[in-house]
Amino acid sequence: MCLATPVKIKKVSGTRAILENGREVDISLVATAQAGDWMLCHADLAINTLSSKEAREILGLNAACHHQGTK
Repeated sequence: MCLATPVKIKKVSGTRAILENGREVDISLVATAQAGDWMLCHADLAINTLSSKEAREILGLNAACHHQGTK
């Protein structure tokens, strides 16, 4: 299963953004994206912007689900 994950933008150049984790994504769908914004990203595509509160909540839920699968 693939999930879109929240990541913070470090730098924007045209329709590409460099993320804090070092990945580069296409921001064509979210043309107003700026450095410092949280983005919901899947593969190399930014899907939507998020507030920092939303990003933290999703990251927390993702971490909680990951730990449930370990024994």
